[in-house]
Amino acid sequence: MSGGTEEQLRSALAGLANTVHDAPDAYQRAQRQWRRRDMKRRAITVAIVLAVVVVACGIGIWALSGASPGQHVIFNGNGNGNGGGAAGDTSVYPPGAP
Repeated sequence: MSGGTEEQLRSALAGLANTVHDAPDAYQRAQRQWRRRDMKRRAITVAIVLAVVVVACGIGIWALSGASPGQHVIFNGNGNGNGGGAAGDTSVYPPGAP
């Protein structure tokens, strides 16, 4: 770029910059908008996390409520060492439980 072209461009941009006038409270307005967007983003994030936790708990409760005690035997103490209970003990409680 030659010196003359650079000077013309500089003066044209300076003239354009002199025509721009900002509002006195422009920074405060921009800061309020940024804070509002930030709070909205945080609220949406909290709502999504809360919804995921509620859905996960609901699915867990639904799955556990549909189970019957006879269907899910934890300790089957049949006495041959495969259940951990005393011989002939068919309770669903672990050994030593009250």
